[in-house]
Amino acid sequence: MRLSEVASFGTGKVLIGIIIILSGALIALGFHDLSVSGERNVLEQKVKTAEVETERQKDRVSFMKAWMARDRVEAQEKEADYNRTMAAKPKYITSIKYVPIGEKCTDLSAIAEEARKNAEGGKL
Repeated sequence: MRLSEVASFGTGKVLIGIIIILSGALIALGFHDLSVSGERNVLEQKVKTAEVETERQKDRVSFMKAWMARDRVEAQEKEADYNRTMAAKPKYITSIKYVPIGEKCTDLSAIAEEARKNAEGGKL
């Protein structure tokens, strides 16, 4: 072997080593870029998911507000219907009267109590 052959052989080996190192570095950078972009995609997806959840929550709140307003209107309609129905019904006034049982003392105290209650009822 001559010196030129040894030099070219050494240069070839060095170049092959450089190529292998650069290839490995490119592969490592590619994997790193994939992982970084994947993380970015995950973060973007989390943000999109949070935005969608916020929109859904806003829709739920607006739906519940509309539902409560509808219930309020229905309650007012039911109240008005009840008031109309009750206004159309006749009103009865009842009074409880004591029926004497034949004992003078008991009858007199019951009649006095009844008169007292009627007088209190008339004041209201």
